[in-house]
Amino acid sequence: MTSPDSRPASTRALLLPLLLIAAAAVYRWARLKGFITTEALENFTPWMALAFTGTLVFPRRVTFLLIPLMLVGIDAAATGPASVLHWEALSVYPCFALASWLAGRWRGQLSLVGSLLGVAGCTIAFYLVTNTISWISAPAYAKTLSGLLQALTTGEPGYAPTWSFLINSLVSDLGFSLLLLAAYNTEASLRHQQRIPLRQVQPLAA
Repeated sequence: MTSPDSRPASTRALLLPLLLIAAAAVYRWARLKGFITTEALENFTPWMALAFTGTLVFPRRVTFLLIPLMLVGIDAAATGPASVLHWEALSVYPCFALASWLAGRWRGQLSLVGSLLGVAGCTIAFYLVTNTISWISAPAYAKTLSGLLQALTTGEPGYAPTWSFLINSLVSDLGFSLLLLAAYNTEASLRHQQRIPLRQVQPLAA
């Protein structure tokens, strides 16, 4: 059962967060097409923030599947349908869907701190899942506990350590989440509507 959204109806659709989500979608498409060549931008990968925090700021009448399906559509349009049907890709998209589902249940209930903790938790879980899949599928990793630890820390020889990708993802996801939440509260203040509180004021509904 979906948890109730405590926000008044007039606060459930704000323009600034939606514009940021649209901009992130265009950025993902341009990045996949190879139009993004600046290293700093290439390292900006806020996809879990898009799935989790993006769903949080959407109206509750919008299905939680919207952003995961949008990501699949963008990837298929940019790199071809075959890229989203690969088994490794099919293991990634459910992670985004699960994050969006959790955010959909908690719309209107999470504080700013809770939202940031939520996206950080989803980012870490995504890292653990995807690197465990790499450990299973990549022949370079020994199928032992030490091989799994290698996949989760240093990665394959000759490549950047996998822990650096976790740091990059956390910085990207937390940064974009802060931007989304700041945009939401800024517009809510300008419209004299309910803002997302800094801290949790009541327990989350089950």
